[in-house]
Amino acid sequence: MSIIAVLNTKGGVGKTTIALNLAVGRALQGCNVLAVDGDRQGSLLTALTNRSDREPIVAVAHYVDGQALRQQVQRAVALYDDIVIDAGGRDNTALRAALLLADKVIIPFLPRSFDVWALDDMNALLSEARAIKEVEAWALLTMADARGNDNAAASEAVPDGVQRMPVTVGRRKAFADAAGAGLSVLELPGNRDAKAAAELQALLAAVFN
Repeated sequence: MSIIAVLNTKGGVGKTTIALNLAVGRALQGCNVLAVDGDRQGSLLTALTNRSDREPIVAVAHYVDGQALRQQVQRAVALYDDIVIDAGGRDNTALRAALLLADKVIIPFLPRSFDVWALDDMNALLSEARAIKEVEAWALLTMADARGNDNAAASEAVPDGVQRMPVTVGRRKAFADAAGAGLSVLELPGNRDAKAAAELQALLAAVFN
């Protein structure tokens, strides 16, 4: 059983898209998954609600208060194979609760200076959390550029205390198209983006194996 938290104090880095694809992707592998939306915007809740009765069913809950999130996730641990939490966009109680609950923290970031700097904020929060428990944290480069040196430069700037995820997620329209319907890129019809699907398969293997 794993609790995976997808977190960043900066918005617009693809947190919800990554959380959605991890939750649905894991469910497609046959696991009983709970997705927890800790963001006031409720984007993950909306996306998974859009799935309606589509199989596989992914249970979703919305807790923006840190205490409620912590209590409800702790109660749900015995009921699910995996729990994926989406929280952040700012430093708040839900993000801090998720940090302490998670077996593994995934921090999506873009190959841009402002996004790299935000990793330092997350690293500071991780340091506080690690005074209470050990937290495994991985920086995931998202919306990676197809060419140029920005990807490598951003990856090299990941601070000590955060490991670099061995896979990246490119800037691909397929992720946005799928997310709008509450789908993972693995569920898109036959003309799906094969590269996006391969990236998600690699990410699932890196996160859960």
